[in-house]
Amino acid sequence: MRMKKNYILILIFEIGFGLTYNIIGVISISELFLFLFGFYLLFDSKILFRRYPVLKKISWLYLGLLVSQIISEILVENVLNNALKGIAVTVVSYLHFMFLFKYFAKDRKLILFALVGLTIRQLVFGSGMDVETASAEEVLAGEGAVFLKFYLAGIIVPLLLIISALFLKKRGIIYIIIVASGLVFVVLGARSAGLVLVITGIISYFVLKGEKINRKQLITTLVITAILGYGLYVVYVNQVLEGKITAGNNEQIASLKNPYNPVNLIIFGRTGFFVGWQAFMDSPLIGNGAWSIDVSGKYMSMYAYFKGDSSGVLADKNRMIPSHSVLVGAGMNNGVFAFVFMFSILFFFIKTGFKALDKKDPYVAAVVYSILFILWNGLFSPLPHFKNTLPLYFVIILASYIANQRTKILKDNKQIETKK
Repeated sequence: MRMKKNYILILIFEIGFGLTYNIIGVISISELFLFLFGFYLLFDSKILFRRYPVLKKISWLYLGLLVSQIISEILVENVLNNALKGIAVTVVSYLHFMFLFKYFAKDRKLILFALVGLTIRQLVFGSGMDVETASAEEVLAGEGAVFLKFYLAGIIVPLLLIISALFLKKRGIIYIIIVASGLVFVVLGARSAGLVLVITGIISYFVLKGEKINRKQLITTLVITAILGYGLYVVYVNQVLEGKITAGNNEQIASLKNPYNPVNLIIFGRTGFFVGWQAFMDSPLIGNGAWSIDVSGKYMSMYAYFKGDSSGVLADKNRMIPSHSVLVGAGMNNGVFAFVFMFSILFFFIKTGFKALDKKDPYVAAVVYSILFILWNGLFSPLPHFKNTLPLYFVIILASYIANQRTKILKDNKQIETKK
């Protein structure tokens, strides 16, 4: 009975992120619940930390990030409301992670219910684009790209991960379907969502086959993949320029001076990342403060330049400094120490994710997708993703790592007993 209650709780919890209100900033019912959970955590934390010592390291990293933010916000004399919004991102992220981990560590089937919750939330509340999670790049990309990336992908991706975990005997075929689905998304214009799916399917397939690749083979594979990948990219660009592929945000290709250079596409598609980095470099020690305004218009002018906006419409003053990165945003807002702690958190979970991969694990695709999701969104998504989406994938990785390590220990103990 308790297990069933947990399944319903996690399901409702994930759906609840779709119900948002504007208090200090945009906040959901699930986030409000997390603040209440924080009081409960004070009494339950000793048991969790004793049972799972790794939580101490994660907690110290979060605490370091939080302290860096508070000191920075005081030194830059940021507006109180903006400072609180920035600090709340870290607090909610930690509570989100701890809440999910408390349940997932005991029962990984909850991963499936969380993914079902994501799917239902997407179906009921749509793309969920708002001032906190949508960037200028995404708004300017057009309705097609928004629908693909923020609505359709948000339904299809969780469903594919659920299917891959349920139909274990068909996983090889399902991983191929994941790759094919990703390629379709790329062609339709949702390039980042599609690319993550393609790589998820490929890595999951190799893990399933138990392939072990040494350093020389890895380098050779990466070189060959890069050459083949660029060849496919050239074909893709030609198709777009000839007007044969027009869906989604493929019009960005036509806007580039040299569309055959993929770096130009990254700069155009993720301009906020590079502008945010410059803002970080201009004030590396203490940052600019959370949700800081570009009073001089310097960064919006830089943003407009990269976007080829000769009219200067994008260069309006009194707009927030553009940033499209969880990692860079931490440094831009609160300086180098916040940047280092944010990097350490993201790196810890990515590294743990690779350790968690096991071909016998039904959640291989979910773990691989989590690694790539953290990597991509840590680099190229707005800072609020740190509280809204990343904690779920942090927990999928850590819970899987702990479960697989536990299984290996039991297996080793049985082998020792058999030899005796």
